[in-house]
Amino acid sequence: MILQNPIQDQVNSILKSIKRIRQEKSISQYEMANRLNISQNAYFKIEKGTTKLDLYRFILISNILEFKVSSFIIETIE
Repeated sequence: MILQNPIQDQVNSILKSIKRIRQEKSISQYEMANRLNISQNAYFKIEKGTTKLDLYRFILISNILEFKVSSFIIETIE
């Protein structure tokens, strides 16, 4: 039996929301990677959850996608 980790569920929800917002704004993973100064594969791994998203990069992503970190987290966790 696999137990669900509530923190991992919240992280997954945040990552899914980032992907959704990116796609709604018609921004490719390649463009996100360029703006973050990382490879497209590195960005893919962040969005997929293979690589942990640190706070610094989360804030950079929020600036690129034009969302407030505070409201984004509250919406995702509720």
